[in-house]
Amino acid sequence: MRSRRQILTSVTTISASAISIPHVTAQPAGSSTMPSMPGMPPGMMTPQACIESCWRSHVMCLETERYCLETGGTHARPALIALLADCAEMCQKTANSMIRRSSQHAAVCIACAQLCDACAKECEAFKGDERMLLTAQTCRDCATHCREMSKVPI
Repeated sequence: MRSRRQILTSVTTISASAISIPHVTAQPAGSSTMPSMPGMPPGMMTPQACIESCWRSHVMCLETERYCLETGGTHARPALIALLADCAEMCQKTANSMIRRSSQHAAVCIACAQLCDACAKECEAFKGDERMLLTAQTCRDCATHCREMSKVPI
């Protein structure tokens, strides 16, 4: 007879293999794995590509906020921590508005692009800190995608 632990391990393994949770990672600027939507010219920004970019920036800003607090010193300045938190929240809000196909997605995308640009500028000031520079690039990519998406109806 199988032990309770063996049964729970089997159920957990089966459940984990049945659920696919994508891992979010930063990608180089301009690289999108999503194909264009039907009727859209190749290379045109798609809602899904912008949603993914916003999600990458959201996650990166949250992780960098924690990194900054753990690092301390100038990394833990309250203004920087607040900016990272604001950027993370705005990126999440922007992705959510596009998922809902909000009629106001353009306004939300423009606000997100402005906040991402501000966050990137602050993070770029940490020369030689790879984490901060990666965050800056991820935010810049999101800002670019959001500006493009603000011009596309969804």
